[in-house]
Amino acid sequence: MEQVQHTQQRADVSPNHFELKGKDIRVSFSETSFTGEPLMQYRDRQRQVNARGDEIRQVDVGIGKLVTIVLQSNAADAESIQFSVLIPHALLTGTDRRVSINTLGITTRGPGFIVPTTRQFETYAEVRLTGEASFVVS
Repeated sequence: MEQVQHTQQRADVSPNHFELKGKDIRVSFSETSFTGEPLMQYRDRQRQVNARGDEIRQVDVGIGKLVTIVLQSNAADAESIQFSVLIPHALLTGTDRRVSINTLGITTRGPGFIVPTTRQFETYAEVRLTGEASFVVS
């Protein structure tokens, strides 16, 4: 009598959930959720922001996906602050459930009230982010 071996195989998939951190910043990004919307959580020493759906801008920039949320709007002439993370292309093969990720986060600051003058409006501060990507079934 033949013995049949059952092995658990998994098709190759792209990760859809990212847990990243670097220099006082923690970011969690899910491309989809139970409701079908993307979710992003951002935390640093000064603020914690949770964004979902249309509050998250996603743009394929060829070298990955640039995902951006607003941390502070420029209401009442305060400066605007946005945070972007570059989500690199990755693949989970076989039974691998996680992959290490090294990428960049960018904090963009813009002026609240713009005085007509010759100058650069936005400034950028980058941070190296490391963590893991996985495939989560919602």
